[in-house]
Amino acid sequence: MLLHMIKRVVPGLSQPISVIGLGSFAIGGFMWGAQEDSASLEAMHAALDAGVNWVDTAPLYGSGRAERLLGRCIADLPQNDRPLIATKFGHVVNEAGERVTRASATDVVNDCETSLANLGVECIDLYQLHWPAPQPIPETAEACGALLDQGKIRAVGVSNFSVDQLAAWKDTGVPLHTVQNAYSLFRRGDEESVLPWCAENDVAYLAYSPMHRGMLFGGWTADKTFPAGDHRAERPDFVQPRLGVFIDAVHAMERLASDNDLSMAELATGALLSREGCTSVIVGARNAEQGRQLGMLGMPLKASVLEGITEILMETDQRLTACSDQA
Repeated sequence: MLLHMIKRVVPGLSQPISVIGLGSFAIGGFMWGAQEDSASLEAMHAALDAGVNWVDTAPLYGSGRAERLLGRCIADLPQNDRPLIATKFGHVVNEAGERVTRASATDVVNDCETSLANLGVECIDLYQLHWPAPQPIPETAEACGALLDQGKIRAVGVSNFSVDQLAAWKDTGVPLHTVQNAYSLFRRGDEESVLPWCAENDVAYLAYSPMHRGMLFGGWTADKTFPAGDHRAERPDFVQPRLGVFIDAVHAMERLASDNDLSMAELATGALLSREGCTSVIVGARNAEQGRQLGMLGMPLKASVLEGITEILMETDQRLTACSDQA
């Protein structure tokens, strides 16, 4: 277990972050089926004990449940042992039970106050716009700048942003410290766009869903199904014919990982962290064992392993193209 996990500097934060961050999407019992609070707390404590020093959350995850659980977790810790907290704003479930995206100046402030209360802290380390919003970027950015000046947040980030949207934020003059986008071996669009932009503009890139919503952990078969309340059953990558193509690719990667004494999680996260511009990857954990396993991740991969992954992905891309052509 890597109790001294590799860390990388993120502008605006008080300390470098571990290359593995703990994600709380499922901890909040949000879209992944039922989740016990006791298991969530055990997962968080185990991940922190394993060397992870930052946790990513959001008001959306269980309508504040994940934030409140994180607040309970850190309340039990000495100040010096507390992780950095990254939360989000602008994407919530309204009173009618609908998911809405909005990031007016008032929304930015109100969401911040709600998150501070949920977390039980006076300052949020990283405050991120969850999704691009209909309001003008300058309005959202300026509100975040005011929160920085007031000391209620330490750093500002955005999530699910394109290069054009990032450039628009940069033009406001308000600091932008991080970008958090979906990135995995099966979702690599940012490699030719956002990642180079981040490297050129000194903005940290945080990858979410690096295990492609659990698929890259391995062990699935072509007849894989999902329980009630699990959002993956509604996504194209998780139904046939694309699911079968991806599972074949995972099986090939499992053989590659085994030949090199790696777990699938080590292979999948290590490959992303080998890309220039990728600062840290966010991996979820729903119990203590999964939390402990995060301590094994984050080590660089050998060139031969990276070459093997590239070969598998080239064949996978060809088969996915064929699936699209037949649709």
